[in-house]
Amino acid sequence: MKPRVMRDKKQKQGLLVLKLIGFAIVAFGITVQFADLKGYLKNRESQKILDWVLYSKSGMPLESPAAREFIKKFPPPNTESVEDLTHLTKSVMQYETGGLISANVNYMRKDLSRTGHVATLEEIRRWTSETPYPWISWWITILGFLALLVTFYLERRQTAHNKSLHRLADKSDSR
Repeated sequence: MKPRVMRDKKQKQGLLVLKLIGFAIVAFGITVQFADLKGYLKNRESQKILDWVLYSKSGMPLESPAAREFIKKFPPPNTESVEDLTHLTKSVMQYETGGLISANVNYMRKDLSRTGHVATLEEIRRWTSETPYPWISWWITILGFLALLVTFYLERRQTAHNKSLHRLADKSDSR
């Protein structure tokens, strides 16, 4: 084989590999977005807090993993020390039939008094619907799309280069 033909073949193989990588990255980005929409990437501890607010009749100890996540998102008031707090409590307003109207979560002190409320039911629902990396699937998909754009550009450039070489070869043959 001629060296130019070998080089063209290797370039085509390289472009094919780049194109396949681009498609794989786009597919991975779409998969991550689907997993996010299905809730697989959500923080399970925040869901436990929401379930506790909606269904539990007792407080939640601050040592539990869910309560530790809650403290990160909704810290105690500045005037409070975490060492003086024992667990999460809630104030709930319900319909007679049992549905929740509203709820407020606060901390219980060691002396059994409560802090002011630190989160409402709506704030907790919003927190539960958040994912730790909301834009990661979009960035992954954009990366794959850019790889495909680069492949498209390089293929076009290679095609134009080959056409110019064929024209030069045709001109030299006609002489």
